[in-house]
Amino acid sequence: MRIVGHSLLLFSVQLGLGISVVSGSEGEVDFRIPIGFLQEVSISLKVSHQSELKIPPVAVRFVPQNGAARMSKRKAIFMSMLLPGLGERSIGSYRSANLFYGSESSLWLSLFIFQKRKEWKREDYQTYAAARAGVNNEGKNDQFYSDVSNFSDVDEFNAAIRRSREPESVYSGADEQWSWSTEEERLKFKSLKLESDNAGQNIKRIIGVMLVNRIFSVMNTVYRYNKLDSPATLSLNIGNFSELSLTAKF
Repeated sequence: MRIVGHSLLLFSVQLGLGISVVSGSEGEVDFRIPIGFLQEVSISLKVSHQSELKIPPVAVRFVPQNGAARMSKRKAIFMSMLLPGLGERSIGSYRSANLFYGSESSLWLSLFIFQKRKEWKREDYQTYAAARAGVNNEGKNDQFYSDVSNFSDVDEFNAAIRRSREPESVYSGADEQWSWSTEEERLKFKSLKLESDNAGQNIKRIIGVMLVNRIFSVMNTVYRYNKLDSPATLSLNIGNFSELSLTAKF
């Protein structure tokens, strides 16, 4: 490349990335480069001499701020909704991606633990009710076990229901009977059922946190995606010629 001071130049240069239109005067050259996902790059190249200069071949290397290739914002958002951290990784924000991967992994592990705890405790209280109160567990819902935990036997429950004028809610079937021998056994059963219920509530909380985690990941992805529009760096290697400054605006 050849730059001549005190003269107006209009020429085209190819530096591997495809510099298209170049113009300049008095030791200052302006040109535009279409690079990758960017529309164009505006470069201002200044030299300190005004006499004729011969510059060795120039090697230009474009480095995005995060080293990532541009992709659709909508696709990045979808990936963050699918798995927090995936959207960040797709645009090159690896540190953020790892943080979201870690939090999401912890949430899934917690979800698995509480789900198993809920199932184990449900098996425990059903087995206990069958052994101590004669409960038939086949086809019973959660409301039935709540009633079993709150009343000593089916007769006490039905009497309370009739007083509240809800006769349609009484238990009359042979498979709907129960009777606790002692109050301690009933309270023991109630405690086991409460542990299972608490595990179920924790599952709902974790699912809520997972939704929030996805919202934060989407917000972070959008923020970091938009940062790709901020100035990047352009490294220039011109051999031994050092009296040259380069600024790039994106």
